[in-house]
Amino acid sequence: MYKVIAKNTLYQTIAKIFTAGTGFLITILIAKSFGAAGFGEFVKITTFTAFFYLAIDLGLNAVFLQQEDSESKYKDLFYLRFLIAFLTFLITNFVAFVLPYDPILDIGFSEAVKFGIFIFSFSFFSQAIILSASALFQKRLSYYFYMLAIAIGSLVNLAAVYFSTSVLFSLTSTIFALVVGGAVAAFLSIIFLKKSILPVKIDFIFSKKILIKAMPISIMLIFNLVYFRADSFLLAFFKESKDVGIYGLSYKFFDFLIALPLFLSNSIYPLLLRNRKNFRKFNSLTKTYLLVFLCLGVLFIIPFWFVSPLFAIIKTEYLEAVLPFKILLLSLPVFFATSFLQWIFISLEKQKFLMYVYFASAVVNIVLNLIFIPKYSYLASAVITGISESIVFVVLLVSLFNLKIILEQEVQS
Repeated sequence: MYKVIAKNTLYQTIAKIFTAGTGFLITILIAKSFGAAGFGEFVKITTFTAFFYLAIDLGLNAVFLQQEDSESKYKDLFYLRFLIAFLTFLITNFVAFVLPYDPILDIGFSEAVKFGIFIFSFSFFSQAIILSASALFQKRLSYYFYMLAIAIGSLVNLAAVYFSTSVLFSLTSTIFALVVGGAVAAFLSIIFLKKSILPVKIDFIFSKKILIKAMPISIMLIFNLVYFRADSFLLAFFKESKDVGIYGLSYKFFDFLIALPLFLSNSIYPLLLRNRKNFRKFNSLTKTYLLVFLCLGVLFIIPFWFVSPLFAIIKTEYLEAVLPFKILLLSLPVFFATSFLQWIFISLEKQKFLMYVYFASAVVNIVLNLIFIPKYSYLASAVITGISESIVFVVLLVSLFNLKIILEQEVQS
């Protein structure tokens, strides 16, 4: 079983290497072609849209995999997600339409940014397909095909963005290029899954059941995303596009690093589900992998700390991104650990508890950013990000310890 976990973690890591590698080059191409202000516009588009990506996720996969007949219910999950993607597309563009903009101070969301949001929101549909397919890839522990789909889609992304930035010199066409790459990955996911999605069918009983069960996870993810992305969103309202671009660059690279533990967690989650009623085995798994996650977080700090000044190679103005990136790096072990702790509580069906934890952390994060961003800009955002995640880590760790005591008493009795 450990070999299977290692193999599927490797496949996810390779997929991330492709997305991160091409994403790294895409970030450089966009940042270099359009400068800090133009890159700030790009960050506004992608960050705003990312808020609504969560509506397509909703934690449905975690609940879907808990069902014994999940394989036969795949089509129901697929079309539920596609319907949600359509509704999310409409809501996103309505909200974007009413967002304010001050052309004199270059604060807020310009018409060009709103049009970019409209184009990028078409990626909701490909995201719905990829997420649904990944549920069965995870169920079967066959991430090899997921890796292929994502890798090929990433390469298409890179080629399309290169053409856009070097020939068309248009941010709008660059956003469209990203949508094309996602569509390719989605199409390949359907092919590799070898699972029929016809005829079109929506099971409303199934949809209602899974949405209700996933609601605590959904709310948790919303609060989680709020305190992950609120800083960039608030920067857009308080600071000019250049500041948004500088922080956006540092967070792009940090975002890649904090995604790494998710792959290991995805491979371990089915194992946690199988052993959640075996206290000793479950306890051993949580201790071992929590230590692994913490150690990996520490190890990743060292090389990236020393290479961060290379931001200046993109453009000298991005040298300002080094300090916020280093501040974010210091919180990396905490992010790695909480990534695993979340799945422990989900496997024990403690989603409601996670919902309350992330609600509290989101409130703390927003309040602190509202207070300190106007004066300290992105440096405040970087510090507050680490503080918020540290609070989550302490609360989850203490709660897990108390929960283990209760479970151990139940086993002994």
